[in-house]
Amino acid sequence: MATTHKLQLYQQTSQYRDWRFTPETLAQQRAANNKQGIERVLQGLREEAQVDDGSGTSETRIAEATKNLLTPEEEVELIDYYLQTILTYTRIYRKENLLKPDAANNVKATAINFVKRFYLHNVVFDYPPKTIMLTCFYLATKVENSFVKIDDFIRPLTTAEIKRNGKAQTKNEDILDLEFVVIQSLQFELAVHHPYRPAYGFYLDMQAYIDNKALLKEVYERTHHYIDLSLHTDLVFLYQPSQIALGAFKLAAKDKDLDIDPYLTKCFEARLLETLYTILDDIQEIISNHKPITIDKAREIDRKLILCRNPEKNPSSKLYKKNAAKQDAPYVSDSDSD
Repeated sequence: MATTHKLQLYQQTSQYRDWRFTPETLAQQRAANNKQGIERVLQGLREEAQVDDGSGTSETRIAEATKNLLTPEEEVELIDYYLQTILTYTRIYRKENLLKPDAANNVKATAINFVKRFYLHNVVFDYPPKTIMLTCFYLATKVENSFVKIDDFIRPLTTAEIKRNGKAQTKNEDILDLEFVVIQSLQFELAVHHPYRPAYGFYLDMQAYIDNKALLKEVYERTHHYIDLSLHTDLVFLYQPSQIALGAFKLAAKDKDLDIDPYLTKCFEARLLETLYTILDDIQEIISNHKPITIDKAREIDRKLILCRNPEKNPSSKLYKKNAAKQDAPYVSDSDSD
């Protein structure tokens, strides 16, 4: 009865209601977004050609963009690379004492989830993932009650940029200007449920069934590694956090040679267990088969993106500057022109 009650509670969440898909519907949504994004890129380049300075570069730009348009798969790969950097930033913020150790998991998981949700409604042609990733990370610190002042949040980033490139690149407004855009794309639904808490619940529950407590603790600690890996897959859109946690537990138990099937047999009816094993097998396969995107692959895709960004959203483009100048121009009424 307790299991049923927990299931009903999760079914009442916005995550279950609005952010649950099948592999097929996810692929369809990403393909549709990609197609619409490409149309906006080409339309923007045609509009930019009208404000060209006569140098004849517009036709070349359109041709270059057309040859380098990203596929839906390349978009996902580039996004995933920047999701990997969230783990790096989490370690940096912990080292700077800007994130408490007990909050770090939820902040990084929420940030990753926000990025993945954002790109179900947007494309990298309009919003390159680096700044979106940082905006989602900053927003996640607020949502997870680990608020970091924007100046403190930026400081480790600019320090790293100065070491790497000799100058700071990221500014406060780069993140703050996109914060509302991100929240809108998230449909103002900021509550995210992660596998970490149910994993801890399973760990406590298993102590009543497994004698080797030291080994069980090692398995639980190893489970976090697989949960971290799961964040980079589509599992968050496919299965419930408790199912992902249990799949990660199964992988960790296999690594440590601990059999947790007797625990599952005692806790679940045979009919439910048959269905659960099918789900857990799929979760374990998806986590095990995930391979991180290499920096070389990310750079290759990033170079293509530079050539096919939507000029309407690109601050360095002529079209963007023209539109910005229009918005900044003082209003003149018809009566003032007499």
